[in-house]
Amino acid sequence: MNKPRPKRKRLRAAGRTIPRKRPELSSERRAELEKRLGYNFQNVEWLHRALTHPSLIDNYDGDAQFSNQRLEFLGDRVLGLVMAELLIAKFPAEREGYLTKIFHQLVSGEACAEVGEAISLGDYLFLDASMQKNKKGSYDKSVADAIEAIIAGIYRDGGMDSARGFIKRHWIMELVEREVSQQNPKTRLSDWCGANRSPYAVYKIIDQSGPDHEPVFTVEVSVEGRGSARETGRSRQEAEMAAADRLLRELLRG
Repeated sequence: MNKPRPKRKRLRAAGRTIPRKRPELSSERRAELEKRLGYNFQNVEWLHRALTHPSLIDNYDGDAQFSNQRLEFLGDRVLGLVMAELLIAKFPAEREGYLTKIFHQLVSGEACAEVGEAISLGDYLFLDASMQKNKKGSYDKSVADAIEAIIAGIYRDGGMDSARGFIKRHWIMELVEREVSQQNPKTRLSDWCGANRSPYAVYKIIDQSGPDHEPVFTVEVSVEGRGSARETGRSRQEAEMAAADRLLRELLRG
């Protein structure tokens, strides 16, 4: 049985011309997107390449340099380096294990897609018609990949400082704070004690009040030589987490 010929060969056989002109944004659309990005490209080629999905490669004679795949590869590394720098600066007392947990969440495909969706990046992508309605999984991978490609495009166009500025604007304020807030404060306090060579936290129930079906617990957490804090909750676990969070905040403030 004859194997099907590649798409570009089928087009040639049918006498159709393979398009050579690369897709571009109009000046109005470019200005609109650059405003959303917070960055103006000196060489717009980097922007157009970052927006071009690999599904169009066959339309351009298989030119891998043209799609955003290679930029995505570079952008992933730039994002990782910048995010590692930001987390180390933001959490000087936290151990590597804690930073790693947050890091992987912040550089994940889901996080990149969320950033892209916040600036409606999907509206500007150059995609094959079959891909335009092809969103699979829990997030839009084409948008996530394009965000990484945008980071690389900014890096190639304006250098590391420009790429770092883009990431700070679109990641560090909202996403970092959210990921931190989702971490178990008891685990975070334990990590802090280990990193600072302190005795581990001790939790003690100070009081239990209220009816059996709606109890209220008061818990004190203490770290010898460092301080203590008290909080209440509707269960022992809730009160312990609240107390750990309060003490940790006080310790991090120094």
